[in-house]
Amino acid sequence: MILGVIFAVGWTVRGRIRLLRSLFIPSSIIAGFLVLLLGPQVLGRLTGTSGVFPSDVIDVWRVMPGLMINVVFGAIMIGKTLPAPRNLWRAASPHALLGIVLSLGQFALGGMLVLFVLTPVFGLAPEAGALLEMSFAGGHGTIAGMGQLLADVGAPELVDVGLGLATISMITGVVVGSALVRWAVRSPKVEVMRNAVPTAAEDYDIDRIRIAPADQRPVKDEGIHATTLAFALIAMAILVAVALLWSARAVVSALGSDILDTFPLFPVAVIGGFVVQWVMTKAGHADKIDKEAVQGIAAVALDALLVCAIGTMSLATIGSNVPAIVAFTVIGVLWSVVITVWLGRRFHRTHWFEHTIADFGQSQGNVATGFVLADMVDPQRRTNTANDYGYKQLLYEPFFGGGLLTALSVPLIAQFGLPAFTIASAVLLVVFGVWGIRSGIGDADGSAN
Repeated sequence: MILGVIFAVGWTVRGRIRLLRSLFIPSSIIAGFLVLLLGPQVLGRLTGTSGVFPSDVIDVWRVMPGLMINVVFGAIMIGKTLPAPRNLWRAASPHALLGIVLSLGQFALGGMLVLFVLTPVFGLAPEAGALLEMSFAGGHGTIAGMGQLLADVGAPELVDVGLGLATISMITGVVVGSALVRWAVRSPKVEVMRNAVPTAAEDYDIDRIRIAPADQRPVKDEGIHATTLAFALIAMAILVAVALLWSARAVVSALGSDILDTFPLFPVAVIGGFVVQWVMTKAGHADKIDKEAVQGIAAVALDALLVCAIGTMSLATIGSNVPAIVAFTVIGVLWSVVITVWLGRRFHRTHWFEHTIADFGQSQGNVATGFVLADMVDPQRRTNTANDYGYKQLLYEPFFGGGLLTALSVPLIAQFGLPAFTIASAVLLVVFGVWGIRSGIGDADGSAN
């Protein structure tokens, strides 16, 4: 009940403050900071109490993010209609390859920053080398889901640093992304669909941008409510993920390795969702899945995750790591800007800026930020950016931005060391960069772009 009231208060505050709407800050982020201010971190410290929230409630909220992230990731693949593999690859590969380059660069640059500056000077744990990708490309959910793993390797303070970075990246994604859009619109060297400087109308709201279209079929009596079916499918996706993770742990353990012993469940939940969707499709029941019902359950889980993660993060830890947060932010923003301006046109064959700015948004915040920026430069959606960018998530999210490789980054650093992880990230960065450039140069008809 308290969480529901907090949702409503955050939504009300957002509606009354124009700056928050212009930055496209979700109401759940606002609600999370309200919990932080009214809880033990701020008000409680001033009054010598737990704030306006009972301490038992705060204790529950501390563990909720690690649970809710499984629901969010379990729902990603459910209700998705996959095109033919060749068509999927043609549409999504430039976005996926550029997204991988952005993520690998965050791993490599973050690793070098930690190796040469943050660990020697500020004593930050080596596992912080993965923090830039986890927080910028992954976001609050990924950081919260990795909380137990970071605690197991002896670096629990990185959770609060990561949450701070994830919050900053949401703001830089919109602010810096909007500046890039204005530059593209004004530059005679960049052709964009929008031929005037975009102005944000008051009713232009992130909450009204549809990431996936709702089903338009007539309502049928299937003997089960669409939301109940969506809940059942997400639950089965998580159950499949548990079975897969336990099986993988058993196999790896039999081979003499413990690298998966602390591996989180949420990246595997994407695979579980894919299995459930595949079974429903093969059984001829895919048309019974209501995408809006699936997204609604995932939205509640994500908003609860954000409120609880932000509301319970440690301000003391963030305050003691300000230099690290500033350094990560500068490196993360500069990397995304350079890749957008210099490399984007070499990956995307046509309408390069419209496509690239979406990938910039995801590297700085989340999937929705990418859609917001793409709509700023192409408000009528006359390009196929939204469609291709949506398909990108099917190839990218299972591995990076909170996927399997993001979750493996911390165990890999703990087992093989940060220098080896950083070098491997840099080598893969070059490999995928060359791949993307070689496959992306030229228009669809083969002429140079």
